[in-house]
Amino acid sequence: MADQQKKSQTRPPAQKFAEPSSGYLHPYACFKCRKSFKRAAQPSPVLPCPECGGPSIGLTRKFKPPKRSDIRQWGKVEALVRHGFLFCSLPEPYPTDRNEVEAFAKRHAHFLQRERERFPEAYAEIEAALSIHDQQKLKR
Repeated sequence: MADQQKKSQTRPPAQKFAEPSSGYLHPYACFKCRKSFKRAAQPSPVLPCPECGGPSIGLTRKFKPPKRSDIRQWGKVEALVRHGFLFCSLPEPYPTDRNEVEAFAKRHAHFLQRERERFPEAYAEIEAALSIHDQQKLKR
């Protein structure tokens, strides 16, 4: 049991219930390309985007990417990820608009805190990747 719990804590939070050889594909979202790529469960919460080489963030299998052309919805997804939401199941639906993200994050602050405490390395890696994304935006 302790072995299983240790494995769960080293796996990215978005993939904590998947075995690396499970055959399930998990979405990784690239906010620069506004694309999602499905990959086998990986030990890393951030992988390079196969299209641009920038960071792509690992999300749960419940994530349904918006159309690439839907800039507003990609902005909402990015805002949710920046708060720490990786599309785990919650007792209420995720926001439909970016304007609702702040209030949603406040309502689920305890959940976010608990996840960040359980997976500090993964969230640090995600925040570093988002910082790289921000730096790339500034250079454009």
